[in-house]
Amino acid sequence: MRTVPRHHHFVTKAYLDGFLEPPADHLLCYGRKRPAPFRSAPEKLANIRDFHSFRRPDGSLDTSLEDYIGREIESPGMPVLRKLASGKASIDHVQRLKLAKLIALQSVRVPFERNFMDRNNKDNLLSYLAQMDEDSRRHNAPVNAIQIAITPVDDPRLIKKWSTITRAQVLAALREVEEDPTRSSRETFLGLAGAIAEIYMSMEWTIHCIQGSQRFITSDRPVLRHYSGGGGPGRGLRDIRSEVYFPLSSTALLHMKHHNWLIDQIRKRRRGPPSPRRRPAHQTIGCLGAEGGLVEKVNRTVADRAHLWVFSGREEGWLIDWMSKPFKKPKRAVTVVEEEQYLSSGHEPATLTRKREFVVTED
Repeated sequence: MRTVPRHHHFVTKAYLDGFLEPPADHLLCYGRKRPAPFRSAPEKLANIRDFHSFRRPDGSLDTSLEDYIGREIESPGMPVLRKLASGKASIDHVQRLKLAKLIALQSVRVPFERNFMDRNNKDNLLSYLAQMDEDSRRHNAPVNAIQIAITPVDDPRLIKKWSTITRAQVLAALREVEEDPTRSSRETFLGLAGAIAEIYMSMEWTIHCIQGSQRFITSDRPVLRHYSGGGGPGRGLRDIRSEVYFPLSSTALLHMKHHNWLIDQIRKRRRGPPSPRRRPAHQTIGCLGAEGGLVEKVNRTVADRAHLWVFSGREEGWLIDWMSKPFKKPKRAVTVVEEEQYLSSGHEPATLTRKREFVVTED
């Protein structure tokens, strides 16, 4: 009989193995506001019971999502990760996609991000009800439907269509939230990871390998987003200033950023008609040494962005004081579409509501 997995990792166990210091088989775990680290094996870290499972109507446990992640994302992606971590930067398009999917999923599967998705879903539903109630008072007539703006990217000028949502639909969705609070994130984070992986595929990749005795650390939020060049707040991964850092192992770091050709194209569009230029079909991966300043910078960023835990293969005394700081939540930029339009919905008017889209803007 097949053993049903119950403890589901939100940071891949095989990934955490890459931060062990041989011959040790335990990592040092530094927690927020904890006076001292403790040692534990990777298989016992970064996991939550039934994190990807749910109960079917008949009471049985559905573990298909956990099975899918292991079979379709982790098993194909981890060999590519290990190859790059060893300094072998020659991979083909298929291998690149496998790793992009693994890293993209890692960025959204962690508890902090899933909790945000679930809270955001519930807050949106409640805001729809509040908007309908406000419009009912304003028009002195019942409003039981609203429209939500749908845009391909976070820009009100690019509205493609409007989606009508009724009060009955919102109330039904809120009942589902009460019955299964993690359903929204469970049903959406794979799709979100797929969209993020496509962006990663279009970016320029560079591996930084440590030659000396320094080591990278990792955390319960190991995928780091950064906006280069200063200026105003970032607008998500499609922002040309967006960069991603991901420690592949204790001795290797993956850096992803948008290509210079893309920046040049955008600048040319601003000046005049763009010249026909395409992204090269074959994308090479650079391989550089990791200077001491880079290792220190990335490690401190890992500790800053960690939600609750930082994992290291060796003692890092500075982490005790560093992790005594409270977790700084990432800023979420909100886009609001303010417009009004009347539709025929039986005898009841329907108006537009705000469209909310959240974008992580971390520096």
